Amino acid sequence: MRLSCISPLINALLCGLLAAEKWPAQSITPSDPVENDRNVLSNAVVKETIEIKDWSAETQKRKILISNATSVRLECKLSSDSGDCDVVWQHESEKLLNVNNTAGNTCHTVYEFQLSDPSKTGIYTCIFNRSSEVRAEFHISVPTVKGADKPFVTYNGDSVVMKCDSSKYNPIEWIWYKVNESEKVQLNMSLDSTKYVVEHKRANETKLHVSDLSEKDSGTYICKAVFKVGESEGHVKLSVLSYMVPLRIFFIIAAEVAVLVAVILLYEMQTKKKPSQPEAQNDTEQAENLKSEESSSVETSAARQRKV
Repeated sequence: MRLSCISPLINALLCGLLAAEKWPAQSITPSDPVENDRNVLSNAVVKETIEIKDWSAETQKRKILISNATSVRLECKLSSDSGDCDVVWQHESEKLLNVNNTAGNTCHTVYEFQLSDPSKTGIYTCIFNRSSEVRAEFHISVPTVKGADKPFVTYNGDSVVMKCDSSKYNPIEWIWYKVNESEKVQLNMSLDSTKYVVEHKRANETKLHVSDLSEKDSGTYICKAVFKVGESEGHVKLSVLSYMVPLRIFFIIAAEVAVLVAVILLYEMQTKKKPSQPEAQNDTEQAENLKSEESSSVETSAARQRKV
């Protein structure tokens, strides 16, 4: 009974070992994002279609993000009444040729090209013309880079970590710059290895470590993602303050509190002095009245003695 229970377990282990030898294990890095977007894969064809309902429709726009060189197929359809229509394609303001147009109950046009460099990105427009005009726009660009929404605020001698990411898109290179007045200067990591350290644990993310901060390090930092078909930038603002700044604020607040306390004390002293003055006047008046009464009583008693 025991052997029959153990043997299936041994067989399963042996089968697992044989399978591992026949099919070697593949390394999987959890930190790498899964890229199943058709706009990201270099061997995929990007296909986008805009369908316009009628001639009175407003301009329709479609945003397309592409990070790698690929084939692009743009298609426009216009459902209208019977009759032909003229179609024109433009890249920005330049008229395009080699356009596949079909006439019939539906005006239909297709434009295909190879997106291989930054000059091929931009706005592609299909324009239908007859008695009126209607158009659709394809906005092709590289993925955007997200920097920091709020500025980093720190103090002299501290360190900071600034981060940028490009969502699920993987650039081929990250470059960091610092804006000095009106120009941006690339950070030299080799010369300032102790000052700047760049971390690239993920392909779609970059982190800049800056240590031993001073007020000179304040400013705007630019993280540039370099894709095969273009570049995109993100911005991070850094403000390095001296420790005297919070102390100065503390001194100002302390001075304001001291002035307020002094005003309150003076007010209380004045309010105490005012009621004491009428009391003193009443005392003097009573003393004078007593003296006058005593003197009058003495005079009356003397006058009685004289009469006697």
